[in-house]
Amino acid sequence: LEDQNISNIQKFLSRFNEISTDKSKHNEISKMGDAIQCLKVGNELPNIKLMDADYNIVEIKSILKKKSVIFFWTDCLDSHMIAAHKKVIELEKKHKNYQFIAINVDESHSKWVSEMKNSKFENVMEFRCINFEELKQKWVINKIHRTIITDENGSINNAFVSLFDVNFEKLLK
Repeated sequence: LEDQNISNIQKFLSRFNEISTDKSKHNEISKMGDAIQCLKVGNELPNIKLMDADYNIVEIKSILKKKSVIFFWTDCLDSHMIAAHKKVIELEKKHKNYQFIAINVDESHSKWVSEMKNSKFENVMEFRCINFEELKQKWVINKIHRTIITDENGSINNAFVSLFDVNFEKLLK
């Protein structure tokens, strides 16, 4: 299920359903399969609530006012956090028609705010996930390297891509 290709994910789900006899896993995988179907190109990105540095709760739908690149980070993976933000800052210079949204998945608000102040990454909208389980279920976040691209209306252009894919920038054209 960590494959970035939705067609491969669908093949896996189909095959799993054919051979699995474990009812509890079947239910869990079916829910994940349903969530993956919601993330198809053209679908509206399922809404979740996020928090800004001032403890304001915002819905993702209220943020998606222009084409967007949404990426994730955790301070448990410091090198990924730095590399992802540097990549996004480089992309932002070339793609002014996009907004770049970073979502931290850690629980500690104060640690997240401190990390942002120390890092000083400019031109990136920073939010923290309020409920990781909801994010994981609705957006099928099972790896931190996932990136989601939407259009200006919040419709999905690609929900299963990596910021570090060699062809990533082509997806922004």
